[in-house]
Amino acid sequence: MAVQHEKKSMTGNDAAAYAAFYAKPKVVAAYPITPQTTIIEKISQYVDDGLLDAEFVIVESEHSALAACMGAAWSGVRTFTATSSQGLLYMAENVFWSGYGRLPIVMPVVNRCLAPGWSIYQDLQDSMAFRDAGWIQIYTKNNQEVFDTILQGFRITEDKRIALPYMPCLDGFVISHTTAQVDLPSAEDSYGFVGDYTDPVVEVNTEKPWIFGGLVGPEKFNKDRKDLMNAMERAKTKILDMNKEFGEYFGRTYGNGLVEVYGDEVADLTIVTMGTIADETQDAVDFLKEEGININELRIRTFRPFPEKDIVEFAKKNNKFLVIDRSVSFGHGGQLGIEVQAALKRNNVDTPVEERIMGLGGEDVPYTRIAKVVKEVLKG
Repeated sequence: MAVQHEKKSMTGNDAAAYAAFYAKPKVVAAYPITPQTTIIEKISQYVDDGLLDAEFVIVESEHSALAACMGAAWSGVRTFTATSSQGLLYMAENVFWSGYGRLPIVMPVVNRCLAPGWSIYQDLQDSMAFRDAGWIQIYTKNNQEVFDTILQGFRITEDKRIALPYMPCLDGFVISHTTAQVDLPSAEDSYGFVGDYTDPVVEVNTEKPWIFGGLVGPEKFNKDRKDLMNAMERAKTKILDMNKEFGEYFGRTYGNGLVEVYGDEVADLTIVTMGTIADETQDAVDFLKEEGININELRIRTFRPFPEKDIVEFAKKNNKFLVIDRSVSFGHGGQLGIEVQAALKRNNVDTPVEERIMGLGGEDVPYTRIAKVVKEVLKG
């Protein structure tokens, strides 16, 4: 179908705000924290100008921001908030409640280091700390993908077969405050893609009262956890479908939706990445190819649900993996590297895996550094 497009220069945070604005949430809960603040500031402007018909709830903390969204989700309306770093930690209790409670909430996390020491720069430690909270996690690589991923997110989280909260992640400052050109569909076409939220996952009904979060025994508890795991598996198919449908609508896709390959399908070395390091890695692939070095990139787009099958199949036809992590599981290793190795081991795939932890605390990771590491790994 023909849709209207307009190219605009904007920051990643502006792209996030536009996507939320176009999806028309009915409740937006807001609490500021650098580098997320300008997302909710932009949305507050839309509400104040009468462009967005939403209840804009100014709360006293990040914990309350997510609590307000939980209440809105229970009442059966579309809801949105955003956070970062220490703010994400402060709302930790409600992150697990909304995840395990299967509430359809869209909440971008603008990745920023955790203290101490204090830093406003980016790595992925904050969102990765919540990998087991029952949220879908998608790591974006640029401003365009931020807009597209958030717009798709409302369709994914509000599907009753999924009913999992949705956490699109974008690197602080590198994406959030950096201006780039974004191909922006019209508000009408964007909302046409998202659609009305007319069949809520949950809603208050005085004729049919229900209890949320009540005391349960082991049998019910285990059933709920199994249901959540099954929903995560169904989410893989939903993400694949949304990626394809979005491509048909707007002409853009991101690999198959779960992973994205750059370079040849088969190479001497595969760099496995997430987030903005993926863009630098693409430059490294091009740079090394000119030197006659055959490498490619496998970008993990969805960390939850984890695309184990895609990783395993790609490993079977490639010679060696180099996983670049921007977060650490202290006492073990890089979090992405751990999961990649576990996936290969579980499926009896013997592709060797090297790991490098880079970019903590906002440390710059240029393509030249990645290229240097590739040469070291290939030399053994």
